[in-house]
This record gives sequence, C-alpha cells and structure tokens, in this order.
Amino acid sequence: MLLSIGVVVMSVGLAAGVIRVVLPRIGSPTPLGVFLRLASVSGALAVGAGAMYVVRFSGGGTGTLVAADTCMILASALLCVGLAKPRRGRSASPRALALAIAAAAAVAVSSALLAPDVSLMVKAVALLVVSAVGAPLALRNRALPHASMRVLGATMIVYGSYSALRLVVLSTPESLLTQTLFSPTGAGIAAVTTMLMTGVAISLVGRPVTRPDEDDDHRRTLVVIGDWKLANAALGADRVHGLVLEMRLAARDLDPSAIDGPRGVEIATPSAVAALRTRMRTSYAWRPEETELITDAWTQPRGRRRVTP
Repeated sequence: MLLSIGVVVMSVGLAAGVIRVVLPRIGSPTPLGVFLRLASVSGALAVGAGAMYVVRFSGGGTGTLVAADTCMILASALLCVGLAKPRRGRSASPRALALAIAAAAAVAVSSALLAPDVSLMVKAVALLVVSAVGAPLALRNRALPHASMRVLGATMIVYGSYSALRLVVLSTPESLLTQTLFSPTGAGIAAVTTMLMTGVAISLVGRPVTRPDEDDDHRRTLVVIGDWKLANAALGADRVHGLVLEMRLAARDLDPSAIDGPRGVEIATPSAVAALRTRMRTSYAWRPEETELITDAWTQPRGRRRVTP
C-alpha cells in the first residue's frame, strides 16, 4: 500500500517537475540541459520500477522482478551520467552511458538467474557503487545551483550508506534489521524517499530568486553578453543562449541574490565583469573569445524584484 502511494506521488511529482522545471530548459545546449534531459528519463524509469515492484508484491513473476530491478539501477545510473561532464557540453558521455547500461544489465542477469538472496546482494552492491560515484559528481557539479548540488549530494550519501549497511545485514542470517529496516517495505520507503529528494534537488533549479528588502539601496551591475548580433552570427544562437544560461548560474554562485536581466544577469558583486570572466573561464571552460563577450551594461540602484530563472 505504501509503495503504491509512493508511486502515485512520484508520478505526480515527475509530471509537475517536467512541466515546471525541465521543459523550459530541456533544449538548452549546456551541461544543465543534458542533466535535465537525463533526469527526466531517470524519473520515468523510477516510476516504472515502482509500478513493477507493486506488481511483483501482488504476485508477479520473475520477469516483473527483473524489469523492476533493471529500471531501478538504470534510473540511478542515468543520474550519474547526467552529473558527469558531457561531451562538448551538448551530449552525455558515451562511456558513462555504456557503464550505466552495463550495470543495469548485470543486475538484470543476476535477478533472472541467481537465487533471490544473492541477487539482492548484487543489487545492493550496484546501488552502493552508483551512490558512491554520484555523490562526489553532484557535489562538484558546477552546472547546478548550489542548493541542488547539496541536496542531491546529501541524498546520494545517505542512500549509499543505507545500501552499505544493507549489504552487511544481508550477509548476517536472521538479523532483526532484515525484518524491519531492510524488509521489502523498509527498502521501498527508502527508495521512494530517495527519489522524492532527488526530485526536490531538481526542482530547486527552477526556484525563484527574491532580492531581500535590505538590499534595496545596494548598487548592482547588469552583466550581459555584449555584441549580441555579432555573437549570434559568430557562435550561433544556440551557443549564445547557452552562454547566457551558464553565466546566470555562475552569477548565483558568486551572489545568491543575483537575478536574471535582459541577455544577462544583475549581480551585486564587486568587479562583477572580471569576477564572472574568471568564473566562466575556470569553472565552465569558456574560450577567450567567449569570456570577452561579457560586459557591463549599466549600474544603478534597483528595487525589489522577483523572477523565475
């Protein structure tokens, strides 16, 4: 019953997240766009896995378990692929994708051919490895806002610890924890909670930014991509749009109160242009001709505003 409710909540959350957060950014030719596309697929697979587990607990056969385990591992692994550095900032790494598919295939084979106790340990090992790889990738990812990085990294650390403890308990026969914390119900609650927290991390990408009242008299700089027409002609509209998105994310790393402006971002950081040029060069691998496009449009006091990034 609890797992069924969790699947419904995940389905509603996935639909809301795709509409609210993913769709406005899904075509972005940036690492963030790559991550959101893979996160959408991961969410759909997680919902599918939950549905398959419900069928399995209701009397489904081995095929249902194999499908559920495969979807679960692939959903987790795809998040790691999305967090890994994409190829040329536009598409996922083929090597990372191959490793994710290989991990899901290994779990599928073990679920189909090995004894249930052994296949459960194989799945726990796979989830532990995925969490151990994904946590540092999330905490070092500069394409995500800091809040998303922290929530996603913490979620993976906690679930990795759960999987490690589960692996230890599974090797201990007749442990009390096997019947409680690591029972099918306990494992289902842990998995659903993990996916919901992952959804929270993704939803923070679209969190509105509000300037505090006490900052009303603070002088802010509107930093933009200069020579807009020339930049579009030289780099292409998609790349220039991606530059703006990346610059806005970098600005929020420097100043959490930064707000979107026309073709750029308003930021209350001293030497904003120089700071952003350095940030884009070191953290986002912008080329010299791209960093030179960053310029100061104007500086003036601004009133309180609220925008959706």
